Amino acid sequence: MNKHTLWNTIGARLDTYLPKWKEDPELIAVVAAIEEREAGRAWNDDEVFEGLLKAVLSGNTDWTKIKRVLPELPDLFCGFSLESYAALSSTEIRNRFVPWFKERKAGSKTLKTGLTNLIDAAKKLAEHSRIHGTAESYFTSLMHRSNDDPKQVVLKLGRPGSEYKLPSLGVPLAAQVLKNLGFDVAKPDRHILRAVGSFGLVHFDCWPDRNKKNPPDPRNSESLKAMTAVEDIAVSAGKYVGFVDSAIWLLCSRSGLSLTNDELVKIAREAETARDRADGLAALIQSWTEGHDADEQRETIEYLIHALDEDRLSDRKLFPKRLKGKSW
Repeated sequence: MNKHTLWNTIGARLDTYLPKWKEDPELIAVVAAIEEREAGRAWNDDEVFEGLLKAVLSGNTDWTKIKRVLPELPDLFCGFSLESYAALSSTEIRNRFVPWFKERKAGSKTLKTGLTNLIDAAKKLAEHSRIHGTAESYFTSLMHRSNDDPKQVVLKLGRPGSEYKLPSLGVPLAAQVLKNLGFDVAKPDRHILRAVGSFGLVHFDCWPDRNKKNPPDPRNSESLKAMTAVEDIAVSAGKYVGFVDSAIWLLCSRSGLSLTNDELVKIAREAETARDRADGLAALIQSWTEGHDADEQRETIEYLIHALDEDRLSDRKLFPKRLKGKSW
């Protein structure tokens, strides 16, 4: 599978059926956070807790339910104070926080467990901050130990048995925390997993039911492969990983196109067909330029390339000038 062609096909599908997808506030926020971290911005302790909290709230629920209550969260969580939350008890979670979310129809089956375990995570980060100066350094130091590879940090934070694991986080939520804090990484949640599996980029040993929108059940090594697959697409497209991750998520989620697994397979097939056509056309053009009449054919070739690109449904060109001599 050619990753660049796959990305063009994904983008064309979103351009056609969700034309304002690049204006999605959450996609914009992801890119903004990445750019801010690249520019040297540091997150304070309460901002770190906010990123952690929002990741936990996103687990096992429709994110649109959480979006509705986001403006009210600062009051409920004391301005996202890390120290304040670390001082809470499980009784307070059960008697105050869980009912608050249920009243607003923003709860989930794992909300109580997630918020309770979050207390221990907040305690761990608060203690780290007291010793090392900031809670953020818990993550930046892990990046240093992981050769600046956020995918490895995701596994350290979310994998059971890891000495660095934060309570309440599994691998997907650990990735979401890093994304919230401006680290450029993909989140291997159900949508990304079924997308990369349907695209044929990752083979999952346990995917008993591929009907409709069912995801595979990944091992940690397969979650790593899924994150790597999205990263490879981003590199080939010259985009941030978080941007590509969000685009694929929009293909799959209820907030986007809500494509089934079969429809995702069709996208991969379209990409393969488009690549075959491009390869065939490139071979034809090459044969022309190698002929004795190369000078005479040059204007025809340039016209043909221009016409094919002008006829595209999206603004992604089949023959971008920056890739001349590389992919065509």
